[in-house]
Amino acid sequence: MALDPATVSTVLSLLPTILEQANKTIEKLKKGKKKDDAHPDSAEARDPAARIAELEAAAVQQAEAVKLLAEQHAITIEALRREAARLDRRLRLMTAVAMAGVALGLGGLVIALNLLFR
Repeated sequence: MALDPATVSTVLSLLPTILEQANKTIEKLKKGKKKDDAHPDSAEARDPAARIAELEAAAVQQAEAVKLLAEQHAITIEALRREAARLDRRLRLMTAVAMAGVALGLGGLVIALNLLFR
C-alpha cells in the first residue's frame, strides 16, 4: 500500500521551510562567531543593556522559529494520522472482502463436491 499523494506532498512542502530556518540559524551563528573572533574585546566594550536587548531579540526570534517548526510538525503528524486511519480502513475492508471470498469459495467447493459424489 502506498501513501496518499496529498500526504506526501504536504510533508514534502514543509521540508524546505524547515531547512531554510535551519540554514538561517546556522548563518547567524557563523556570522556571530566571525564577529567575535575578529574583535574579541568589542563585545566587552559594548553597552551591557544593548547586548541584553540583542540577546532578547534573538531569543524572541528563535522562539518564533520554534513555534513555526512546532506548527509544521503538528500539521505533518496530523496528515500522517489521517493517512494511517485511511490505510487502516482500507486494510479492514480488504480483509473482509478476502474473508467473504474464502467463505464463498469453500461454500462453492462443498456444493461442487456434493454434486460430484451424488
